[in-house]
Amino acid sequence: MPSTRFEQLQALPIPALIDHLEATHHQYVRETAPLLVEYSQKMVQAHGEDYAEIKPLAMLIGALIADLMPHLMKEEQILFPAMRRLAAGEEVNGCFGHIGNPINAMEHEHDHAGSVLQQLRELTNNYQVPEGACSTWQKCYQTLAEFDADLQVHIHTENELLFPKALAI
Repeated sequence: MPSTRFEQLQALPIPALIDHLEATHHQYVRETAPLLVEYSQKMVQAHGEDYAEIKPLAMLIGALIADLMPHLMKEEQILFPAMRRLAAGEEVNGCFGHIGNPINAMEHEHDHAGSVLQQLRELTNNYQVPEGACSTWQKCYQTLAEFDADLQVHIHTENELLFPKALAI
């Protein structure tokens, strides 16, 4: 992430940073995840028997999306509202105890997503489309590379900016 953008985000108060994360990264995941699943399923149907990497690719994409969707919901419905209350000076009486507990859980899930992204990079040779690949294959790898980049910025912003701000309150 360019340092100027990081510095701009760092200057935001917690509620504005959460708004940014939801409007930018959470929305992007919701819009792009179904496309990745669709592309990978089409690839399995068209090429799954001929190329060894296609079925594991579809499985990894499916697993990543299956993990991300409930992760977003936990952040939006539990963690982010608690952080907004903390930032407003209100007492947080969540079922999770100290705010550090759900933050630790989210960081663990971020680590897992990072591990799946690494497996995807290895499987796809960093999203390098094989010569002669069909348009769906090309679009899948292109979208997956963009998704990977966005998710890395998303996770970095939460782990390095948002979570420390909330823990400092």
